[in-house]
Amino acid sequence: HEVHLIIGDFTGRIGDPSGKSETRKQLTEEEVMANAATYQEQIFKVLDPQKTVIHFNSEWLMKMNLVDVLNLAGKYTVARMLERDDFAKRYRENLPIGIHEFMYPLMQGYDSVVLEADVELGGTDQKFNLLVGRNLQKEYGGQPQVALMMPILEGTDGVQKMSKSLGNYIGVHEDAHEMFGKTMSIPDELIVRYFELVTQVPLDEIR
Repeated sequence: HEVHLIIGDFTGRIGDPSGKSETRKQLTEEEVMANAATYQEQIFKVLDPQKTVIHFNSEWLMKMNLVDVLNLAGKYTVARMLERDDFAKRYRENLPIGIHEFMYPLMQGYDSVVLEADVELGGTDQKFNLLVGRNLQKEYGGQPQVALMMPILEGTDGVQKMSKSLGNYIGVHEDAHEMFGKTMSIPDELIVRYFELVTQVPLDEIR
């Protein structure tokens, strides 16, 4: 296998609606590219840059014309989109859902079509998007990818997933003392989960 890292510089302008209770503010191209630079800095603490192929999904999404977009949109229905928990919740509560937000999982799924991915790794919050990718691959005559999902780590607030935008994160580039201080601030009920997800301590020793 080859590792392909997709930086969603095009989809980033929409903003992933996964788990969001309201429409996200659309980012400028400058904001997206600034974020992209930090993604590479972080991921290469884990992956070998010499063995990783980097793609920006604007490489193929920017080339799509209106006919291509309508063809992609025609692969899914509004009913299927409303099966997604966050969209369903907003619909029930009469909160706005932008048409462009429906396009996000389709465009992310189309990434898998273009790259002919056989395995895609994502968080459990990405389940809907990963399955859209599988379905689109079949629609375009390909083999559906295997979706590997990793648990989401709650942030230092102990409630929402760790996110820089929510201010509840421990940055991989932060000073060790800063990391230690933030780690010590997590709620007691998350201690076991942090041991499970961010350490190499055997599970039988944790429990």
